[in-house]
Amino acid sequence: AEDPFTEALRLATVVASRAPHATQLAKEAIWRGMEMPLQQALRFETDLTLLLQTTKDRAEGVAAFIEKRQPNFTGS
Repeated sequence: AEDPFTEALRLATVVASRAPHATQLAKEAIWRGMEMPLQQALRFETDLTLLLQTTKDRAEGVAAFIEKRQPNFTGS
């Protein structure tokens, strides 16, 4: 098994490669969701997911998947 620091760096690299806005909202859903009743937290997460459906990064992610290439996320 890798040491914890190496594993943390690996995980941080993966997270940093994701769409910035989606990563930000995922963190918000986790932190705010812990303070809500389950059903309210699930609705909040759904609302954030619907918001992300309108971003250019989502379209870029879909296009990159279809074209079998790495996405170029811009945070928009």
